[in-house]
Amino acid sequence: MLALGVEPVGVASADAWDRWVKTPELPPGTIDLGQDLAVNLELLAFLEPDLIVISPYVAAARPALERIAPVEMVTIYAPDGPSPLERAVAETRRLGALLGRTGAADAYLDATFAELADMRARLSRLPLPAVALVSFMLDARHARIYGRHSLYQDVLDRLGVENAWTGATNFWGFQTIGLERMASMADAAVELIVFEPIADEMRPTLEKSPLWLSLPFVRREDFVMFPPVLMFGMVPSAIRFARLLTEHLEARFS
Repeated sequence: MLALGVEPVGVASADAWDRWVKTPELPPGTIDLGQDLAVNLELLAFLEPDLIVISPYVAAARPALERIAPVEMVTIYAPDGPSPLERAVAETRRLGALLGRTGAADAYLDATFAELADMRARLSRLPLPAVALVSFMLDARHARIYGRHSLYQDVLDRLGVENAWTGATNFWGFQTIGLERMASMADAAVELIVFEPIADEMRPTLEKSPLWLSLPFVRREDFVMFPPVLMFGMVPSAIRFARLLTEHLEARFS
């Protein structure tokens, strides 16, 4: 919606936006509606929205929300059919039509595809390694590693960058692995990318972990911390990741 020039009157978990999403920025004055699974229905009703947009994550709340305003569910992860990015593109066009912003949706997507093509052309001239994409969500001994069926993988494919992780993934395109399994990818040239956020209480443990410090990526300093990119996001998250990755790879391998 923000990418199409439509400002929401309220957003669930707005207080966590900068921690997980970052861009596009929420407009000043956007009302925080409470946590995703415990939205303040009285406040939402008071705002009198014309449309409520949800994801399958909060599908159980749909009957209650429909008593306030029409509800549209946006889905980018599904067991079959198009990839997450392809679904995100289709949902962007659908939202554009619902919001009377069809032209804005088309222009935004055209600009996005053109930028992705430009970044792919620039990266094709560089001697790039494969990349491994991880985040730390549980503890300092386990990481989520992203591969097939993820939004991140779709971006890698668009940019022509190889993913070092070719193993199985779950519904959302990641697998939780122990740090010791990451060592098996470090024999070849692999660039490790770690996504923020990392919990404050987890960071000191990770930085002092003998297992982490023993990883070839870390010893060779072939790793980088990326600011947040929402793994469950749509086109804005995809282009944000593409820009961060292209900027990093060009700076490191040009």
